[in-house]
Amino acid sequence: MKIFLFSSHVRSHLILVLFIVLSGIGICGVNADPSYDTALSLIPEELEWISAHPVIRICPDPHYPPFEMLTSDGGYQGISADLLRIIAERAGLTLEVVPCENWSQCIEKIRNREVDILGAVFISDLRSGYLSYTDPFYSSPLEIITKNTAPSDLTLADLSGKSVAVVDGYTSHLLLVTHYPDIHTVVVPDVPSGLEKVVFGSADAFLGDLATAAYHTEKSGFTNLQISGEGSFANNTLQSLAFGIRSDQPVLVSILNKGLHTLSDAEKKRIFSTWIPASLVPPLISREILIAAGGIIAFFCIIIVGFYVWNRSLQMAVDEKTRQLVAELDERKKIQNELQNKNDELSAAYEEITATQYELKQQYLQLMQNQEELRQQERTLRQIRFSIDQSHDMMFWLDMTGKIRDVSGSVHSVLGYSHEDLESLDISAIDPKFTIDSGLEVSGLEHPVPVRYETEFITKSGKSLMVEVSLISYEYADETMILLSARDISERKMMEDLKKKAFTQIDKNIEQFAILNDQIRNPLTLLMIYAEEMGTKDEAKIMEQISRIDQLVDKLDKGLLESEKVRGFLRRYYEHTSDTREPLEDTW
Repeated sequence: MKIFLFSSHVRSHLILVLFIVLSGIGICGVNADPSYDTALSLIPEELEWISAHPVIRICPDPHYPPFEMLTSDGGYQGISADLLRIIAERAGLTLEVVPCENWSQCIEKIRNREVDILGAVFISDLRSGYLSYTDPFYSSPLEIITKNTAPSDLTLADLSGKSVAVVDGYTSHLLLVTHYPDIHTVVVPDVPSGLEKVVFGSADAFLGDLATAAYHTEKSGFTNLQISGEGSFANNTLQSLAFGIRSDQPVLVSILNKGLHTLSDAEKKRIFSTWIPASLVPPLISREILIAAGGIIAFFCIIIVGFYVWNRSLQMAVDEKTRQLVAELDERKKIQNELQNKNDELSAAYEEITATQYELKQQYLQLMQNQEELRQQERTLRQIRFSIDQSHDMMFWLDMTGKIRDVSGSVHSVLGYSHEDLESLDISAIDPKFTIDSGLEVSGLEHPVPVRYETEFITKSGKSLMVEVSLISYEYADETMILLSARDISERKMMEDLKKKAFTQIDKNIEQFAILNDQIRNPLTLLMIYAEEMGTKDEAKIMEQISRIDQLVDKLDKGLLESEKVRGFLRRYYEHTSDTREPLEDTW
């Protein structure tokens, strides 16, 4: 479908793109949102750079509205100008505008490091030798603009051998020269000149971004232009505009990016709405919408006609049915008289039923009460069962044959048996020491006490597990049942073995210390006698050292006595506690 730059279709297209930019990327507004943080979090390196370069020089494209342009009195205006002024103010920088006659001169100045910034540049790798880019602030594809008599689905490949106007030094110029040498490039100084080439037939097409082309189209009053296609490239970043920074100033790129990120949605929106013409706002109802609405209306008209025909047929059916009902009504009046007679007879029966209603109601209330009690009992039983299943102790409910009737949840997790495995087993397969008589030893007592013993359970994998078993029998539903509770004592047994080994080692160490003291004192005594018999001048020093060694041995003796006291305390304490068993009732 053809898109005319001077028609409502182009305006709809442009505003759709700009709306996505404004709401998706969010570059708008002059006054900051009061809740938005406008402070720049600058690092020392950036602050040092600003101190050394308080003035940054920008060379704007003089004819690139709505993004940037120079007025007749040298004023710098446009979207890029407003964005840069806000960022410069927040960063503490001053903008110095370096005017040029055309974009080509701006490129030459930044190549020669005479300026620092280009206000609006399409991001590409074609200028990487001398230019870096900030984060993008606008996104739009490069459009192929032709006369409205050209096809509407053109690509750059279709323009091979054709003449295409591009602005000197623009990214579109470099792209055609680099990637499409078969296209005859017509270089112009600015966008209006390129559009004029197409209008007057000097060029077959113009390649540029939609916003700038639409701006100049409306301003110049061109009525025979359309968008005939999109210039697609492998690198999608070619659709994004950013600030171009000379490649030897990476710190300035970082500062400007931080400034862009401080712009609130309200600020960005206001800047774009200031420079985008109000005439580009899409109509409330486009032709496509009208066509779609007409189709919907036609569809509903068909449905309404269908409903009307259906309603008429229903009305005729209702009239016929009414006639039948009138005849039936006369017949029913006769029957009603007969029923009245029967009603008198039924009244007596009703009185009898009423008499019994109260009794039935009372029975119903009693039934509801019993049902509520059953619910409470069921809730209590569920809580008890949940508590049992969460217990670490394993519980088995057995009948008089040793058959397993039910188990707690820990049996599955500890022993590894599934519910299906246990259906085919009795308890002797798990506890070889179990006997029915053990569970019945305390049956019939007024206060039964469980039978306890230690045994080894056999897990599903064949491993043995040391447990302490408690057995007790009880009567349930005229049947004697046995409750077997088992607790894993493997760790406790291991600790008891470790304590025995520890006490043995302590006894051995104390005995070795006692022998060691004797072995030290005997040589000391001989050394003392030898020193006295020698009578040399070193006798005093030798005696002094012997005395010091003797004092150390005394300390060892005292430590040995203390160790024996500690050993006796530990032995008395641990031998006492090792025989203590926790009552089975406390584990339930």
